[in-house]
Amino acid sequence: MRKIGFVCLLMTFMLMFSGTSSASPSSYVVQSGDCLWTISNSTGVRVDTIKQINGLKSDNLSIGQILNLGGYSAPAEVQAPSGDSSVYIVVSGDNLYDISCKFGTSVQNIMALNGLTSDALNVGDVLKVNGTVYSPPVSRSGSNVNGSRIVEKATQYLGTPYRYGGSGPGGFDCSGFAKYVLGQFQVDLPRTAASQYGCGVAVAKGDLLPGDLVFFACSGGSGIDHVGIYSGNSSFIHSSSPHSGGVIYSSLINGYYANTYVGAKRVIR
Repeated sequence: MRKIGFVCLLMTFMLMFSGTSSASPSSYVVQSGDCLWTISNSTGVRVDTIKQINGLKSDNLSIGQILNLGGYSAPAEVQAPSGDSSVYIVVSGDNLYDISCKFGTSVQNIMALNGLTSDALNVGDVLKVNGTVYSPPVSRSGSNVNGSRIVEKATQYLGTPYRYGGSGPGGFDCSGFAKYVLGQFQVDLPRTAASQYGCGVAVAKGDLLPGDLVFFACSGGSGIDHVGIYSGNSSFIHSSSPHSGGVIYSSLINGYYANTYVGAKRVIR
């Protein structure tokens, strides 16, 4: 009876203070559509931290899988003296991609706000992480200016051979190709197609613009395992397979990729 009374008293204390403080979650149950990037974004725990404390060797997750978060929480946001913007003080191990995830912004937005010309950071740097930055306009032809530049860059690698795990000009797999091309425009994507699907803003098929990422479930089901860069006119550029010519154009409305298309994301303005 004494033990039961103690437990009740403890629960009463927890209820009393639950409205004024919230403990960081110690675990997370994987749901349909989750990937490490979205879990990191919602919990404030870095992707590499989640992988390390759970002994994960890849980004693959299973529905119902319980991930230990170790009681980590996102660094506190500090208000800038100017009032409208928020600032973040860089700590050891930080990079622009992780910081952008924590604050629901983008790498290019942070770079523009702070006048950065590279993604190099130093411990103790004070970064503006929120604010208004000029966004390139949509041209009269309906294509995003930066998106057209991305496609132009992507076409430079047409014919590059497919290489599993490849992420450089000597050979690409599909996600390595998307990550490399977008990286030329200060967009730091995760490494796998499934993780990349967790980035950016969803775009309807009828609203696609050049530079958008298009995703496919080529192995069946709803699991994302392929990605390409939309180039306009219902086509996209991607690193297809060893037997298909490496980096090539393919159609979104005919054939194999029309049947395995899952969705699209816009990761650059």
